Amino acid sequence: MLTVHILLILSAYVLLFAACMAGFAFLLQEWFLKQRRTPLLWEGIPSLDVLEAFIHRMISWAFPLLGAGILVGALWAKREWGRYWGWDPKEIFALATLVIYGAYLFIHHSGWRGRKAVYLSLTGYALVLFTWFLVNGMSPLHKF
Repeated sequence: MLTVHILLILSAYVLLFAACMAGFAFLLQEWFLKQRRTPLLWEGIPSLDVLEAFIHRMISWAFPLLGAGILVGALWAKREWGRYWGWDPKEIFALATLVIYGAYLFIHHSGWRGRKAVYLSLTGYALVLFTWFLVNGMSPLHKF
């Protein structure tokens, strides 16, 4: 069960990384369009609409994987430690990440598009990085 938990979380993180890279490409593409110039190496980058659709697709796939990973981790914790949730820093920040991406999906379906939506997705990935790299040092249960 622990292996499934880890694979679900890592799969979600890979998809969110792809969304993050597309988000940076979106912001650069938008900047180049406003400057009315495009570097030669940048000409093959997809349009803003294509990048935004890709970001949404990646987050749409990652969100249930992340949620399932958290759920499977809670089930594993119940079996191993006798409780589903221990308010460990890693658990808290993983849940906060899920909430941010849930908010992204909600506002995207409500019609919020463009740079603001991309910024929210990048904020979510900043929280992923914070959770992965910095919270591990604070977490008594999730050290590896």
